Amino acid sequence: MIRTALSRFRVLGLRDLRAHWVRSLVSTAVVAVAAGLLIAVLGTYGSLTGSVERLAVSIAGNADLEITGVTDSGFAATELDVVRAVPGVQAAVPMLRSTVTTGSGELQLFGVDPSIAALDSGLRDGITADPSALSTPGGVLVGSATGLRSGDTLTLDGTESTVVGTIDNAGSERINGGKFVVAPLPAAQNITNRTGQVDSIFVLDDDGADPAAVKAAINDAVAGRVAVNNTDFRADRANAALSLTRNATLMVSLISFVVAGFLVFNVMNMTIAKRRPTLALLRSIGGTRGTIVRDLLGEAALVGLIGGAVGVPIGILMGRAAIGSLPPFLLQSFDAQIEYVLPSFAIPVAVVACVAACVAASGLAAVQVYRISPIEALSVGGGETRTQRRVLFTAAAGTFGVSAVIGAWIFARSVEGQLALAAGAVFLFGVLALCIAATEPIVKCAAELPRRWGGAGRLATATIERAPRRIWATVMTIVIAVAVSVGVSGALSDLTNSATGSLSSLSRTDLYVSLQSADAVPAGDTLDPAAVEQVRRTPGVSRVVEGQWAYATIGEQFVSIQAVADGSNAVSLSALTPDVRSRVLAGDGVAISRTLGKALGISAGDFIELPTPTGIQRVEVLSLVDYLNAAGGTMAISLDSMERFFDRPGATYLEVTVDGDVSAVEASLVGELPSQFNVYTGQEALDGASGSIAQAGALAVALQWIVGLVAAVALLNTLMLSVLERRRELGVLRAMGGNRGTLARMVLAEAVSVGVVGGLLGLAIGAALQYLSTFILGASTGIQISYTLRPSVLVYGLIALLLSLLGSIPPALHAARLGIVDAIAAD
Repeated sequence: MIRTALSRFRVLGLRDLRAHWVRSLVSTAVVAVAAGLLIAVLGTYGSLTGSVERLAVSIAGNADLEITGVTDSGFAATELDVVRAVPGVQAAVPMLRSTVTTGSGELQLFGVDPSIAALDSGLRDGITADPSALSTPGGVLVGSATGLRSGDTLTLDGTESTVVGTIDNAGSERINGGKFVVAPLPAAQNITNRTGQVDSIFVLDDDGADPAAVKAAINDAVAGRVAVNNTDFRADRANAALSLTRNATLMVSLISFVVAGFLVFNVMNMTIAKRRPTLALLRSIGGTRGTIVRDLLGEAALVGLIGGAVGVPIGILMGRAAIGSLPPFLLQSFDAQIEYVLPSFAIPVAVVACVAACVAASGLAAVQVYRISPIEALSVGGGETRTQRRVLFTAAAGTFGVSAVIGAWIFARSVEGQLALAAGAVFLFGVLALCIAATEPIVKCAAELPRRWGGAGRLATATIERAPRRIWATVMTIVIAVAVSVGVSGALSDLTNSATGSLSSLSRTDLYVSLQSADAVPAGDTLDPAAVEQVRRTPGVSRVVEGQWAYATIGEQFVSIQAVADGSNAVSLSALTPDVRSRVLAGDGVAISRTLGKALGISAGDFIELPTPTGIQRVEVLSLVDYLNAAGGTMAISLDSMERFFDRPGATYLEVTVDGDVSAVEASLVGELPSQFNVYTGQEALDGASGSIAQAGALAVALQWIVGLVAAVALLNTLMLSVLERRRELGVLRAMGGNRGTLARMVLAEAVSVGVVGGLLGLAIGAALQYLSTFILGASTGIQISYTLRPSVLVYGLIALLLSLLGSIPPALHAARLGIVDAIAAD
């Protein structure tokens, strides 16, 4: 049976693919681009989470648990003795982790003690091979990728150390790409000015111990002062932080398969129309409809398979390029060097998606095989099979479309969080179903438009009415491209404008001083008190307000906390009512984002048990506010409470008020402060924050334009293929007296009609999608987003019309140049 199918494919299918190689090449190319977009998205975000996971696994080794600080500033090393005393704990391995500056760039610093031998990690082998290596005063081990060798001198954040060995094994290469330094724990604490602090304790359970019981016992022992996690928690946290941008770009990339599907649908329609005599012959000699359809679907699957294979390397190149364009605020909470790591499922998923899209689109076109009788199919010509649309099918498609669109609106307005993103997909499926149900009105509009444009227009009308499926699919190609462009660009523009408005209080501060750039959240290490005093003494500085940003773990949620003081222009304060603001500053409680409140199941007036290094602190939730989510949620707390609860004195950023020339004071601070300090204006802080938000959606916008380009290519080639497949008809028209100009104008009229109808319908759907997206993005980001329909959206309609005209020029010229004899003799 398989041999017979292969023989049919070789004699019929392969022959046709070779004879119409342009058609086959175009279909494969568009499918390949769709596969490349999907691979790019999966590879980009898979690399971020994969790099974090590789680092975590390589360091943790065979550890069962990892204990970390409740914030990103670590915790007291005294917790080590508490953990070691818990029954069921076989070993507890402390580690300090930090990024240090060297003459050759930044390196990961790991501080360890002899207990590291208990871990089966990438660090252990290099250390245990020479146990005395780290006993040398000032001695450190380095990864092989640093390029350093024994005896070299290395300056780590101003502290000179001597390289006493190199760690070079398979496991170490997975640790920051081999760019790391290992120092004795006391030395690492001294280098980073964190005496008595560690960042992690890796726990190995006793053989036969119940892991859940050991974890519960440790939790009881530490009493909330530290967080007890599974060793894969960092990868989970990275995945949660990236999920919004990943899901949005994934949705846009999947739309490219819809565009590719329309092209494949058109091509398969032409293929079936062209093979009508062959199909009739197969039917007359006993071939069943099912066999013919299976052969056609097999050809489509082959196109999808080849397109997917070609698209894989394209997507890998795009993904590698995209990693460098991600905004800093998405990456700053990761302590891993980002390397390209393509998830193992990415290639199979992309190839399967290509095959599925091609087979599904071809299946819709191949249905007409069941409606071809042998005698009807023996008639020559490239027209489609004339059949009455089934009323039941139209009604079902319309009912599903209306239900899906209404359901999408209800879902977007009632569901919070990233689950609301599903409303966008439901809406597009509903719109597509409505357009399927409205095939006849859409084609009728496209046919009526050129009817009054003279003889060429009437010929275009006849052509449109003769091939309704091809015209519908071509119109829908434009509709999808325009709708996605309007919806995505408009929604991201609304998000940026609304986010900028919610962050506007940043610009009221004259200058900011932090260790982070203006486009990143000023979290991380606290500022050197001496530097803070230096800022206060700088001429022209009238006031300095200290503040902190920190990342913390509350329950299962990864939360960004802003600690504020009186006089601050912090965004988290500006969103509060005067009464709540004064209570937060007084330390009476905290304000949290609505998304965090829903995740934790709490409301205003409830109390939250806040895990801190000083134990569980029971604080009141004073208000739920629309905060822009920097992580899984946001919390505002007084600076005094932050310092007391979290044992975290100092500030991670300063708000500086200037009395006089801001530029002069800024220049003075830049010249006086150490090089690692960043000084920027309030407007630069606002521009950086809003720019980062726009940059987070840059990949989605880029994908949107690529989808538009794919649609343009699909449109061009659909028009060209339609001309090539109608050579005999065009030859007959020439023989009947039609001149070359008439044929060219006929093709142009058809393209203009398709472009106008598709552009207008796309604008309407795009405007609705943009409005829906404001609710979706609002639920995902935690802020209210204002909908603004800009006149610039008309540009997308004009672009659709222009693309139609440009796409029609080559086929129009080809139609005009057809020779009568050759055209009539065409197969």
